[in-house]
Amino acid sequence: MADIYRMDSHKLYWHLDRVAQWQRGERIAPLYLDMGITQSCNLQCVYCYYAVPEHRTAAIIETQTLIRFLRDAADIGVRAIGFLGDGEPMIHPGVYDALEAGKAAGLDMAISTNGVVMDSGRIDGFLSSLSWLRFNISAGTPATYCRVMGADERIYDRVVENIRRSVERKKALGLPVTIGLQMVMIPECEDDIVPFARLGKELGVDYVVVKQCSDRADDKPLFTPDDYERCRPLLEEAEQLSTDGFRVIIKWRKLGNQGIRNYDHCHGCEFLPQISGNGDLYNCGAFFGNPDFLVGNIHAESFKTLVYGERYAELMRRVQTEVDVHRQCGTNCRQNEINEFLWQLKHPPEHVNFI
Repeated sequence: MADIYRMDSHKLYWHLDRVAQWQRGERIAPLYLDMGITQSCNLQCVYCYYAVPEHRTAAIIETQTLIRFLRDAADIGVRAIGFLGDGEPMIHPGVYDALEAGKAAGLDMAISTNGVVMDSGRIDGFLSSLSWLRFNISAGTPATYCRVMGADERIYDRVVENIRRSVERKKALGLPVTIGLQMVMIPECEDDIVPFARLGKELGVDYVVVKQCSDRADDKPLFTPDDYERCRPLLEEAEQLSTDGFRVIIKWRKLGNQGIRNYDHCHGCEFLPQISGNGDLYNCGAFFGNPDFLVGNIHAESFKTLVYGERYAELMRRVQTEVDVHRQCGTNCRQNEINEFLWQLKHPPEHVNFI
């Protein structure tokens, strides 16, 4: 299989101890968190919520707060953290120190970046701190990159050089970090699907992935299932470039998902809540900015206090019992595959012993 990382599925099968706690009705710590560490960005990708000025702020999670949070998260049993939230994490002045602190605390750390800003003097420690590093590039040619990412060709050249340098240092140091490129599928970049895969292969990354453009429930989709189907020949051609050392991963399940859910309630948020770039903790990123689903802020309270507080428990209950996943949630939500699995556990078939 090309998708050796199970990007188009979930990995709860390897955390059955935490799943068993959840089944028993115990309070559990999240397994993993997506989080922003700033709400600022240095690009204007056309598909991004932060592409318009009114959605951007100068908010940032202070470095010491961020490091305290990471140690706190590890202490209560969180197993991994991904800096891949609302802003561009590499422009945070404390990003290198935070990644190293998270790794030292025992967390698996990851980051998703546009790759424009990288400190060559700290790249070795940076790569050593990571389980995986993903570059959001969404193009395979300079012209498409400029159109999609809101940049010019000088920026494209800089990003490509940063990717190349990261791959070189990974190999020189013998590091296990996985390095990949990501394309978010929208009409502006569909002609670059195959060039994108070829670019990744030429740069020597471990994989490239083509993913859906996630939509909010109240937004008009940038790409429909029919659009994805029209691009199938190009996606299949790109997939054929895979080798044992290089994977072209197409998120077929996500691309074909039309918002149909085989579950009626969300339980996935207990395993994967999200933090905004200003430090606000929510059950789900779909609620960012909604005070009704704001648990609290990690500047004001420790993460442990927030997770084991009454508001966290109450909001998890509200998400599970009051949110209509068929009407209120956007297509391809972050917790969708987790929810499919957990719903089956909650609603077993008849005669389960006849395996």
